[in-house]
Amino acid sequence: MKDEHLLQAFNVWEELSLSQEDVIAYQSRLKYILDEEAKLEDVKHMAEQLGIEKGIEKEKEETANKLLANGMDIDFIHKITDLSVERIEEIKERLIQSREDK
Repeated sequence: MKDEHLLQAFNVWEELSLSQEDVIAYQSRLKYILDEEAKLEDVKHMAEQLGIEKGIEKEKEETANKLLANGMDIDFIHKITDLSVERIEEIKERLIQSREDK
């Protein structure tokens, strides 16, 4: 139908002619769809947060790597990056290993 008013009137008439069971089924289906959309939005938000957190962690590790390469102290790097001392030591070992491989 090309006439918008006629199409709108037809849709309203169709809705008015639904049985009680049809209305309940329609509303249940609509609620299910809206719930699923909300779940997807939640998952999307959580994935974005996780991505941001991983990006921040990677940036901290790159900073620690640069500071270690310039001879900075592990405790100083810990204070600057807030990475654990153990993680900084792992980065240091990896840096030493990569130098030995060259």
